[in-house]
Amino acid sequence: MYLNIKNHILSKTILITAIIKIIAALCEGGLRLLLKKNSSLSPDMLDALLWYLQITISCIQIAATALVFYLSWNKLKHYLTLFDKEERNRIGDLQKEYLGDNIASLSVSSVNRLLQLWAVIFVGAELIYVFTSLMYRRFIGMLMDALSLGQGMTDGTFVMLYNMTHGFKYLEILSAILLGVVMTGIFLNDRFLKLASLAILAVFLVSFAALQMQTVYLMGREIGIVWTSIIYHVTETVGLFFLALYLSKKYKGL
Repeated sequence: MYLNIKNHILSKTILITAIIKIIAALCEGGLRLLLKKNSSLSPDMLDALLWYLQITISCIQIAATALVFYLSWNKLKHYLTLFDKEERNRIGDLQKEYLGDNIASLSVSSVNRLLQLWAVIFVGAELIYVFTSLMYRRFIGMLMDALSLGQGMTDGTFVMLYNMTHGFKYLEILSAILLGVVMTGIFLNDRFLKLASLAILAVFLVSFAALQMQTVYLMGREIGIVWTSIIYHVTETVGLFFLALYLSKKYKGL
């Protein structure tokens, strides 16, 4: 069985999730500018107040995303429960025969599978990301303690280690998002989605292995730019936003 070609459940859900992530990123960025006005060697994540506010924003983001997927899944489940499995297959055959090119790009069962896959990525993988961020903060805290005690570590060594290890914080969640894009591309037989995922992963790995932290000055404050962080945050916000638009424009009933 296929949905109406104007019924874009999956792409709309990804779009709303991307908007939630963009709002969360703007809130975190605004808090950093407000609460950390002075230049400091200490990373923002070691500021206790800022850290707890970021964790709160992340929890709200995960809860909002889970609610969006739950509502979308309920809506899709409603269509699935209208008919039993055999009837859905017969209706799907009739739709293929009579609708021709005006049929949805994927069956309602395939949309349901992709919706569950993205739900696991946006909720389950995000929870793991919060945990790994917590452990990474503890690791950076120990590096800072070693630096303050003068145990053979210079400021330059700390910056180098911070930049080199920062990519590990994002590797899991970025891989999960790209896996979702690849699986969507496999379902749709879309070569562009597969190649785009490969290109983003390649850029991330190159920046992880080769690019050094860059320093910029914004509003009188010195800010260290970690390129793996930039690539991840752009992918999870702007990238997902354009992914949703791409799916809704190119494919019917998705």
